[in-house]
Amino acid sequence: MNKIKILIADDIEETRNVIKKILSMQKENIEVVGEAANGEEVINLIPKVKPDVVLMDINMPVLNGLEATERITMEYPGVLVIIMSVQAESEYLKKAMFHGAKEYIIKPFNYDDLIETITTTYEKYRERQVKIASSVETIRDANVIAFFSSKGGVGKSILSLNTAIVLSKEANKKVLLIDMDLQFGDISMLVNKYNQKNILHAIDDGQIDSYENIKPYLYKYSDNFDILFAPEKPEAAEYIAKETVEKIMKIIKKQYDVIVVDTGINFNDNTLYILDMAQKILMVSTMEIVALKNTKLGLKVMDSLGYDKDKVKLVINRFNSNYGISKKEIEETFKDGVFSFIPDEEKSVVVSVNKGLPLCDDDKYYKLKIGKAIEVMCKDLEKGYERR
Repeated sequence: MNKIKILIADDIEETRNVIKKILSMQKENIEVVGEAANGEEVINLIPKVKPDVVLMDINMPVLNGLEATERITMEYPGVLVIIMSVQAESEYLKKAMFHGAKEYIIKPFNYDDLIETITTTYEKYRERQVKIASSVETIRDANVIAFFSSKGGVGKSILSLNTAIVLSKEANKKVLLIDMDLQFGDISMLVNKYNQKNILHAIDDGQIDSYENIKPYLYKYSDNFDILFAPEKPEAAEYIAKETVEKIMKIIKKQYDVIVVDTGINFNDNTLYILDMAQKILMVSTMEIVALKNTKLGLKVMDSLGYDKDKVKLVINRFNSNYGISKKEIEETFKDGVFSFIPDEEKSVVVSVNKGLPLCDDDKYYKLKIGKAIEVMCKDLEKGYERR
């Protein structure tokens, strides 16, 4: 039998040392691969040390044992959790099992109790856990691209959608587009799928605890490209808390290579969370003086939030030298430079929007100036990730 790999989680170092000493007597069957002082450390260690079993204390700082167990059950279903606690009441046992633990052991325990609990639990669930782990798709860690603007009507949603499509056309690259403009999201209209399930349906149905539960609420646009739509009604945004968005993002981030997020035009809690976690923020503006003014203010806010110029990139949409403002004037106004100029091709864009057929879904998109510009922007984004 292969050695059972153990991760010990307890906030008291002395306790961890005692457990390690007990387990060291079973060198043939058991190997300690790591230890953690709180639940957050456990979550961070799992992908690095790949344990079979986590020995988890209930009462720990930062993230307690029950919360950590719930996250492990969702994010790492192939890992078994055995809860350790001084509390022997059945109430604690029920709580542990409810959060996903497979067994419960009372402190203080002796050598025989601990070894038997680990080996019996592992043998009981091993075959089932192997099947679960093998059925789970390859765990990814998506790069997050957030499209933001400080003024409506600048074409942010159109760029989000077409960027996601171009990125999804690369081999073996899974892309998800999330419409996080929770009040006035337009992505469903842009793909002519207005009546599809959306993020609010998943939340109301209580189906946000795992990717398998969230999956039916995603619209499968193509083999490599899914979309999570915004609610149909503006008032629905009030019922979607930051904690809920955070929970969803942590789960789906492991299922995609790239997540493109079309944010709202505000700095509310949900938007700030997305901006914080994003590797790249594309600030979209047009050449109208009001849009440029609001963009400059928005960039100042992002600077105050501690986002550096490598993270925040300016995109000038509908670029046209006949609008009374030159390219040179824009570049002089924005000293950190412009990441991309997307040319103005109003007729093609309006037809695309009205028909619900994205520009870059047509294989001939590269013949349009706007299609070429989006493709170049996507390649530049990919280069940025290679340097991460």
